Amino acid sequence: MAGIGFQLRRLSKSSHFTGQIGAYASAAIISAGPWMISILSLMLLTWLLHKVLPREEDHIRLFSASVTHVYAFALVLTGPLQILLTRYTADQFSLKTPEKIFPSFRGGLIVAAVMASIVGGVFFIGLVPEVPWHFQVSAAALLVYVSCIFVASVYLSVLREYGRIVFAFFVGYGSGVVAAWYLAQHYGITGAMVGLLAGHLVLFILLAAHVRYEIGKGSGSMFAFLGAAKKLPDLLLCGLFYNLGIWIDKFLFWWMSHSSVQVSGRLYAAPDYDLAIYLSLLSIVPGMAVFILQVETSFAERFQAYFDKVNHGASLSDIVVARGQIIESLQQGFRRLLKVQGLTTALLVIGASAIGSIFHVSFVQTGIFRITLFGGFLLMAFLAMQTVLFYFNDRRGALLCSFVFLLANGFLSALTVRQNEAWYGFGFVVASGVGLLIAATRVNTRLQELEYHTFARGTE
Repeated sequence: MAGIGFQLRRLSKSSHFTGQIGAYASAAIISAGPWMISILSLMLLTWLLHKVLPREEDHIRLFSASVTHVYAFALVLTGPLQILLTRYTADQFSLKTPEKIFPSFRGGLIVAAVMASIVGGVFFIGLVPEVPWHFQVSAAALLVYVSCIFVASVYLSVLREYGRIVFAFFVGYGSGVVAAWYLAQHYGITGAMVGLLAGHLVLFILLAAHVRYEIGKGSGSMFAFLGAAKKLPDLLLCGLFYNLGIWIDKFLFWWMSHSSVQVSGRLYAAPDYDLAIYLSLLSIVPGMAVFILQVETSFAERFQAYFDKVNHGASLSDIVVARGQIIESLQQGFRRLLKVQGLTTALLVIGASAIGSIFHVSFVQTGIFRITLFGGFLLMAFLAMQTVLFYFNDRRGALLCSFVFLLANGFLSALTVRQNEAWYGFGFVVASGVGLLIAATRVNTRLQELEYHTFARGTE
């Protein structure tokens, strides 16, 4: 995160309140922008559509379920691609060949668009029958745009103008909501989908323009990053397993739960579970912002200082002191994360009933929301540990944690999904806890053996 890291460090050291707010806002957008877009857009638009189309509950469910599936497919499809492009971009900075970055951006967009077009066409056009073809095509196109936005999000971390990034998300999100609301009044649910599609197009164009403006045109092969896939297949699997692990419980609730609803063809929804889990995932944004800010400021500086000492032949005692400073920075970051996310989770658990009344959710959904809030808290800590593992190039450890998280969430959710609503969400909570436990153990071991991995083993 070279560009945004520089800005976060500058803003975090500012004595002005606006500088600190800017740092946290930037960290939140970079770390959770796509999540916020997907969850907030679905929630707000669903509420607006109920006002505009009060007698078309089935059509609104079709819209909500389609958008949810778009984001699920986009994250799972592009997860491996995102992590591969992230590594490739970081390598180009290390090799001092930044001119190769923008070509990889274009290549990544092509790969994402092709994959999303195939999946979107097969699913929304082939497996979601009895809906207007305009709606089917628009939903498939939305999957393409969302996938491309996720690819563009990889490159946001190298940009310096955080204000432009925030502006792009605001304009894209806002225009999509307004367009969907306006067109729904004239063309029903198909108009809403077209309006949302237009908003995502605006967001993608703005993000792509910012990437082009700051990185430059560059030169080189658009698909050079695919060579890294042969050398680092574990990175691809990490991206796949983690994102599939995030969504596996939702898929199971859609396909297997007693409360699932068949919307159209292979398109399902689980009303009792969906809203609760999306609100819970939204709750982790404060923790993500705090941890990303810590990682890109104090930890990044001490991490670089450690390897500078190694590369410049410092004494072993100085290197050990530098390792201690890395550990201290991480401990400080996790303490802040636990305080902020812990307080956020506690307040939301206490205020769950009030939140439920605002969003008109049932007593059952409120109970599931309370349970999954703890899962969101554990997931945030797990994600933070995974980030540290990638910093230390422990790809095997990250792969192990992602795979265990996927298996645990799939297995435990499959057990609970066939039970009554009182058990909903516990599979996600326990799986997040298991993933966190393994990741924390791996991080602790890596830190204690850092000199060994630095000198004896090098990079894996």
